[in-house]
Amino acid sequence: MKTSDKPIQEQIDEINRKLDLILDETLIQRQNRESVNDLLDDVAIIGKDVFKQTVIQLDNAGIELDGDALRCLLLRLVRNISSLGMVLQTLESLTDLAKDLTPIVKQIGLDGVNKFYEFEQKGYFDLLSQLAETLDKTVTRYSREEIQQLSDNLVPVVDTLMNIADPKLLSKVNAAATALKEIDPDKIEEYSVWKLMRKLGKPEVRKSLGFVMAFLDNIAKTKSIN
Repeated sequence: MKTSDKPIQEQIDEINRKLDLILDETLIQRQNRESVNDLLDDVAIIGKDVFKQTVIQLDNAGIELDGDALRCLLLRLVRNISSLGMVLQTLESLTDLAKDLTPIVKQIGLDGVNKFYEFEQKGYFDLLSQLAETLDKTVTRYSREEIQQLSDNLVPVVDTLMNIADPKLLSKVNAAATALKEIDPDKIEEYSVWKLMRKLGKPEVRKSLGFVMAFLDNIAKTKSIN
């Protein structure tokens, strides 16, 4: 059925419904505008109060505002708005980076704490404490001149340690130390001349004596060189 075929009253009712909808929409828009205007008025009042209070506080602090300087500052801000945007973007990137790095930093901190606990369990800190105590005793016991003399002779000391670190020499020193350890002073047997002569007849004894003689000869040569 077309609109023209409807009764007049129905057409009037339909028009009234549409008008009511239009009026309701208009009323809503008017209320929104009034709310916005009220908000702007409130913001303006608050802004005026804030500005007034700011001026009073600046005046009490003895600070004078230069209108031209403020205008120049605003112009510079507007002129560099793109740069400010880049700065804000950089700050956002740094914030995101900090969020990403936070778990890593926490993990590094936990690993560091665990490593310190491991060092403590192994006794590294006790060793450092003992070394510090030994150093303190050394400094207290010896004079400055003696410490200086030790410093001057540090290179020969290091050379001696390097020679001792030779695996062949260490094995010999270890064998000598083991032999000395196994000797009981209370059970040392007395040797007569004849018994000593019989011992000298053994190859291992003659080799040991040869070692001692070679050792003494090398000491004598070293002293003559020095």
